[in-house]
Amino acid sequence: MHQRRPQPAKPRVLIVDDHPANRLAFTTLLEPKFTITSAADGQEALEHALREDYAVILLDVKMPGMDGFEVAEILRKREQTRHTPIVFMSAYDQTVLQEKRGYGVGATDFIFSPVDGEILKFKVATYAQIYLRNESLVLGIRQLQTMLRVLREDLGPKESIAVNVHKHFNTIELKLEELQGQLGATAGVASL
Repeated sequence: MHQRRPQPAKPRVLIVDDHPANRLAFTTLLEPKFTITSAADGQEALEHALREDYAVILLDVKMPGMDGFEVAEILRKREQTRHTPIVFMSAYDQTVLQEKRGYGVGATDFIFSPVDGEILKFKVATYAQIYLRNESLVLGIRQLQTMLRVLREDLGPKESIAVNVHKHFNTIELKLEELQGQLGATAGVASL
């Protein structure tokens, strides 16, 4: 398992499609606001997902070899991609059965062809923002867990417990206010 790295200023998006023209079109649409990586098949997508964390994965449903459903199922079993938004891209007819299968293996959303470029950009921006907000909250939770561990270690018989607890509670309250501020700052997608 790799060490999680923060997203760059332009969040990373993985585009998985066996048609080079589709990869190029989606890259062209999204590249101004996102760092794009593309993969031609499911195996290549899994290799990329092991090396990097992506804010959104755009995944073609029908590919030779491993199809999008199989790739999504594997991604959902891995800790580092369990919560990454997966948007299925499909050039085939939209069917309830296909959607049910997709959501069953972990799809966040579907986009059917012909793809509306503006809708694609809005969806990717929205899911990227949700991912970034969740990552920020995970980081904040880890920091609070560390503070609580330090608090427990500092509560020793030599110092006044009340003074120690008060000092650490103030620190935790400040961190909670910071997290609440971050949550409020990410409320709109316009910043992306």
